[in-house]
Amino acid sequence: MKNFLFSALLMVVAIFAASAPASAQTSSVQSALERKVFYQFNPQKANPKVAHPKLKAKRYKGAVIWVIPPKAGKPTIYYLPGSGGNLATRRKKFPWLIGNGYGLVALAYPGMSGSKGLPSRKVIQNLANSLYRDLPKYVGDGPVIIFGESLGTGVALQIADSKVGRQRPPIGLILQAPYTSLVDLVAAKRPAMLPLFASRNDLWPSKRTIRRVKIPTFIMHGGSDKTVPISMGRKLYKLSPSPNKRFVTQAKAGHTTIWSKQSLKKMKEWIATLQ
Repeated sequence: MKNFLFSALLMVVAIFAASAPASAQTSSVQSALERKVFYQFNPQKANPKVAHPKLKAKRYKGAVIWVIPPKAGKPTIYYLPGSGGNLATRRKKFPWLIGNGYGLVALAYPGMSGSKGLPSRKVIQNLANSLYRDLPKYVGDGPVIIFGESLGTGVALQIADSKVGRQRPPIGLILQAPYTSLVDLVAAKRPAMLPLFASRNDLWPSKRTIRRVKIPTFIMHGGSDKTVPISMGRKLYKLSPSPNKRFVTQAKAGHTTIWSKQSLKKMKEWIATLQ
């Protein structure tokens, strides 16, 4: 989400000027607008070996996933990435996770890393929920921690709150740089665009979802995050009803640099409390 809302307002004016008011066309325009503004994915397929020699790429319903089973007694991290780039962009994260014995299933959204299809909130969420249900096919039926990064934080919370998440609850939830909702993010970053999204109550309203999620929750958010204000992460932490929740920050850390030795040490300690 680093290039969030990068010039979409001009595109919006052009689209709406050329569009008839028919409901089907309006829906199509909304979908195109959503893709342009929120999903800056790199479609190029990447080799998982750039991240770790034991990672393998597989296909799941047309999507690319990177997979490695956990070591005995360790949980699997179900990783949901942010908006920019592709899975290779996150390659520095995976060696730490794998090196600590955790299993990994990383999902590339439609339009990312060679995954087929066009992204939308509904498409991404349905795919993520379905893969969560089918994780045992890839990594066994051991415990799972859902890890959402930026855009993926809303997806992660929705899984935890969904039917499939309640049927087989994850043992924990990790949120890196979470937002209260994408509509709130538009209001904070490009308020002139808010009227175009104000009616979208489906764009991952995490400030409502988190109130129903009681599983252990770890939030890390950079104090100097220029992409998602740290106030949003603090608000979600306050709203979380989890009895085992932690909030980790560093004053000079940004949107991605909150992934640091200090944060990882605290994350590892927190994960140990879940086992």
